[in-house]
Amino acid sequence: MSNETEPTETDRRGLLRAAGSTVAALGLSTGLGVTGSSSVGSAAAGSGGRTNDAASPPSRFGVRGREIRRVQIRPSEVEVHTRKTSPALKQRYGYEKGTVSKTETFERPKPEADDLPQRDTRTTNERWETEIATADEWKEAFDRGAGAASANAALSATGPSYREDDYPFGVFEYEKTDGLFEKTAPMNVISPYAMSSVVDVLESNGYTGIVVQYNRHAFNTDTWQFETQHDSAATGTFGFLGRKHAKFWEFGGYVSCSAHVDSSVPHEAISHEDAEQHIEGIFDDVSGWYGHDDYYDLNNGSYLDHDGSATGLF
Repeated sequence: MSNETEPTETDRRGLLRAAGSTVAALGLSTGLGVTGSSSVGSAAAGSGGRTNDAASPPSRFGVRGREIRRVQIRPSEVEVHTRKTSPALKQRYGYEKGTVSKTETFERPKPEADDLPQRDTRTTNERWETEIATADEWKEAFDRGAGAASANAALSATGPSYREDDYPFGVFEYEKTDGLFEKTAPMNVISPYAMSSVVDVLESNGYTGIVVQYNRHAFNTDTWQFETQHDSAATGTFGFLGRKHAKFWEFGGYVSCSAHVDSSVPHEAISHEDAEQHIEGIFDDVSGWYGHDDYYDLNNGSYLDHDGSATGLF
């Protein structure tokens, strides 16, 4: 489908100049859910929480430990149980054994055609290093109001910090487990156009809007709340053997997107850059649109192959 606004080239140049001014002013460079138009069921991870090389995490929120994931494949469903353990979780929140966990289950509607075995159990045990906190703790860290200076001074003890409200769009994707929000993946595609227009282009070029996925959150600086993805698109509804997958949020006058390539079950992100480039290529080939590589410098780390910048869609 075509861009709903169908701006002219003159409009686009004006928009880019305006966007450039905004970016310069900001100090930047030029349970399970099935998502259709709403969220309900899942099987794609945006897992950047394992050992990433993002900018030095604030010591107050940084944790190190182990992440154990057990996947049980049955004829009618796949169950993914994830347990994350760190001494910091017991010290900070009193969680028994310093552990947070959750179980997510999704159905296999056509097990004879999804190329998974009828039954299998797969277990991974990996180092877990990330930032994790309650919603109120993140809000305090992001707050520019009274008391923010002391809070942010504490947060920056081990290196550069960031606040989501430093930007008009989302910077990171978060996973919610046992009441805590863990930073798991970067936003890597941004557009000042309507989310529906962006998703329409993808759905007209090999993506589907019916996506079984793990729910993730972004911090909406308009509502000052963490919110589940507003929309999603992927190259397969289930992606049992892997797929390209994008999650979208719309606020602040922008669309924020976390795009990645999924592995096969249990669906761990294996590349952010490949998915970002794939989306950019689609918009470059669609009349009335184009993608601008690394247009937004978000300084949001080097998760997997992410370079800290986001493609702009115009």
